[in-house]
Amino acid sequence: MPLHRPRRIFRGSSLVAPAFVPGVGSGVLLLVLAGLVAAGAGVFVVPFDLPAALFRRAASPAGPAPTSLVAAEAPLVAVVDGDTLRLDETVVRLLGVAAPGRGRSCPDGTGAGYDCGAAASAALAALVRDRPVACRLSGRDRAGLAQGVCQANGTEINRALVAAGWARADSPGLDAAEATARAGRLGLWRNGANPGF
Repeated sequence: MPLHRPRRIFRGSSLVAPAFVPGVGSGVLLLVLAGLVAAGAGVFVVPFDLPAALFRRAASPAGPAPTSLVAAEAPLVAVVDGDTLRLDETVVRLLGVAAPGRGRSCPDGTGAGYDCGAAASAALAALVRDRPVACRLSGRDRAGLAQGVCQANGTEINRALVAAGWARADSPGLDAAEATARAGRLGLWRNGANPGF
């Protein structure tokens, strides 16, 4: 490199902690540093509360009483996934039902796979489309979501989803509905497939 050409010189940070601050006792310096750390910790507490408010997810234990009835008119009902609904601001997991999550691939019995999570979500959406939904809540699941038995126009959604083959029975009360779906090769069990979730 020619000497007449200007060169860039990169310097390290000038933020080096002084070894000694004249006129300030070490106790005062420690108090100032502790105050800065505490103030910094306060800054990091706020963002963790924002996602729940932004996405309007009611998964906290402060939600509705675990044995209450929650209802919503059709425009306020949304499908979260194959076994979870949102009624207005309350997220409800269908009690006794286990459906594959969105993006889950299942075999179709012919050697091919398909997005069975999306198919289960679509089946649940068809059950609640343009209908008011009411859920009788019964405690919370492991994730802290309210869980319950839901109805749309007099049809029990939990049982209908399992009977159509788009979810497994996760309680003895729905075993017969799952057996019928398996025997009929419906939904997840089409072409004799085992969804494997």
